[in-house]
Amino acid sequence: MNPNRSTIIGAASAALSLLMLSVAYAQPEKQPTSGAPGAPGAPAIKATEAVKRVGDPYPLSTCPTTGKKLGAMGDPVTKIYDGREVRFCCPACPPKFEKEQAANLAKIDEKIVKDQATMYPLKTSVVTGKDLPAKPYEFVYGNRLIRLGAESEKADFIKDAVKHVGALDKAVVEQQGKDYVLKSCPVSKEAFGGDMGEAVDVVIANRLIRLCCKSCKKDVEADPAKFIAMVDEARKARGAKPDADHDKKDDHHDHKDKGK
Repeated sequence: MNPNRSTIIGAASAALSLLMLSVAYAQPEKQPTSGAPGAPGAPAIKATEAVKRVGDPYPLSTCPTTGKKLGAMGDPVTKIYDGREVRFCCPACPPKFEKEQAANLAKIDEKIVKDQATMYPLKTSVVTGKDLPAKPYEFVYGNRLIRLGAESEKADFIKDAVKHVGALDKAVVEQQGKDYVLKSCPVSKEAFGGDMGEAVDVVIANRLIRLCCKSCKKDVEADPAKFIAMVDEARKARGAKPDADHDKKDDHHDHKDKGK
């Protein structure tokens, strides 16, 4: 073989080897980060698990798609839509719900407004503090009915929603806590003020649910409709209404006026 030819072939082989090596370094192997989705041993993450719930847990007892009672087909399926929790009777329901999501959320809103209207604790706007008109502006925020003096107040409400919902919670506790309908914790059945110490007040769907301790809160949030029903049934059995004391005072004044 021609010595010059051998030299040329050797140089070409060396150049090709260097080229392949540089390509390998330019494209390093991508490895999943430990603990990230897809990494070896990492748990599967549902789309809704990374989204934090805003406001109350889903307060209704039925599936918004089928109308069936939650729990009738096993553990309910929970989804979060823009921070709002919705529960379904089975895995087949969320895709159907999401096909017309806005319209279906509006239907939930209608049910929530109807359910919570008589329990609303304020006659003033939580934003301005002014008296509500005969027909206030109503909307649902985090599964909670909110009443304002006008739609123009909504933007201010959203800017500081935690503060305003907190004010609503406080009003619920003040109104319904004066003559609370249950004498024991609906979760543990422990009497209030016993060994567990001071009672813990939780507000869901504009209802006060009084518990013996913080540990019971997770049970209430796991099945809020169950505990809402317990409070409502106790109130119904006793004939109590949220404004019962206020109504009695008005009646008392009316009787006095009639007697004059």
